[in-house]
Amino acid sequence: MYATILWATDGAPEADVALREALELLEPGGTIVALHCDQRFMGGRLGGASVEIDEPERQEHIAAQVEDLRRDGVNVNYLVESTHHDPSHEIPAVASDLDVDAIVCGTTAPHGLNALLNGSVAARILKRATVPVIVVPTKAIACHPDAAAV
Repeated sequence: MYATILWATDGAPEADVALREALELLEPGGTIVALHCDQRFMGGRLGGASVEIDEPERQEHIAAQVEDLRRDGVNVNYLVESTHHDPSHEIPAVASDLDVDAIVCGTTAPHGLNALLNGSVAARILKRATVPVIVVPTKAIACHPDAAAV
């Protein structure tokens, strides 16, 4: 069990499943840090604009989850980091700055050229993190179907 867990979320169903796992790993009285990286374009016409077109909806979804957690008595802090870097750089850096005990994140299996060149964000977090990283695969939804409703 961990006293402080950084839950890395992008608002996707895979991140919702990871939240369920984070809650199971959190020790009583512990704290969840909900971290969302709002990746931004650099330079040019789109400089400063969010990479994700549905970014406002993602943040609203996460904020609602955080409020639900607070209503349920969970100690939770919500951070949104706007960055020009890949989230796999920001997440371990924030985890280090906040001195969390572990990072919990979801993952999808990347396909095609993206998988060959980059791998998943979760795989890149594993390479950079200095604390344990618990990666919850998409297939965990099949094992815990109610987790997608978190």
